[in-house]
Amino acid sequence: MTATFRAATPDDFDDILGIIGDAQESLRSRGINQWQNGYPNRQSLINDFNNGVGFVTVINGKAIAYAAIIFTSEAAYANLEDGQWLSDSPYVVVHRLCVKKEHTGSGIAAQMMQHAIDMALERGIYSFRIDTHPDNQFMLNMLEKFGFTRCGIIRYFDGIRIAFEKKLV
Repeated sequence: MTATFRAATPDDFDDILGIIGDAQESLRSRGINQWQNGYPNRQSLINDFNNGVGFVTVINGKAIAYAAIIFTSEAAYANLEDGQWLSDSPYVVVHRLCVKKEHTGSGIAAQMMQHAIDMALERGIYSFRIDTHPDNQFMLNMLEKFGFTRCGIIRYFDGIRIAFEKKLV
């Protein structure tokens, strides 16, 4: 099975909603309240599609992973608390990274992160920022493996997130 990475299309919409549903259930089963309030939702995906930031990993024509890979600034990141960013340079940010249930633990999420890094470097962007729920140990472990540095706290409408940055060069 060869996985391919590409921009999401409207044809992927139902697959992506299923992937998000799997991620929401996984978080709920681990007692993590992230994504338990109706987000991400249909409108989140529509916004991603309209902004050209939705990407999928596909096997046999079916999307098995999804992420929003964004090269514009993240408004919430302007209000970092309890720390500071490593740089003031342009950055890539990844949101809504999730993998279909039967592919979790297969390294697909790490591949999506690497694609974001490759895309950033191709654009001359040398910083990668991301945030996650304080209880999301899967993501915290992956960020550690990728060499991200904890930079502080971000507040969203549904709670705090730990913010990280990695210099790419």
